[in-house]
Amino acid sequence: MSMRPTAQVSRRSALAGLGAGGLGLALAARPAASQDAAAEMASHPLVGTWAVMTPGGVVPQIHGADGSMIAAFPPNYVDSVLGLTFQGPALGRWEADGERTGHFTFIQALADANGIYIGTFQLADELEVSDDGQMWSGSTSAHIIMRDAANNAIVDQEIPFDSPVTATRIGATIESVVLPVATPAATPETGTPTT
Repeated sequence: MSMRPTAQVSRRSALAGLGAGGLGLALAARPAASQDAAAEMASHPLVGTWAVMTPGGVVPQIHGADGSMIAAFPPNYVDSVLGLTFQGPALGRWEADGERTGHFTFIQALADANGIYIGTFQLADELEVSDDGQMWSGSTSAHIIMRDAANNAIVDQEIPFDSPVTATRIGATIESVVLPVATPAATPETGTPTT
């Protein structure tokens, strides 16, 4: 006795096959679109590793081709209200909004001198890369949000800078890292430069 599929089962199998084939085509098209977007991101001049000159000193920063961003701040600082504050790495996202421009936001976890979590610091800014692709500069202000341990915003404001934050591209050789000569920062107590 031979088992011959009924017409109904054959139609069901055919429809399932068409559905699976259509899904396969849709999934095959998705990576191609993602690859095109990834290729555009990878060729943007913001992609790379940067030595960022901030008012507090040099902060190495990476803008990944996938839109990820990492900034390596010093592990702690003295806050005028919180005292000795420890900060985690700044992790965030960036995206292009022009051939040489983009914007980003990052967030950092904060802890007090006893290692107790006290909240987060978030910053967003706009960047523009130089014509030669070796430097970028930020805007003259940035949006910051500080949250307490319960995620309540305790500060949400635009902060101005005396001059824009700038960065130079870090290359693969020691000679490629060229940092400007730093001027000593004034201490909060005396207003005199520290050495």
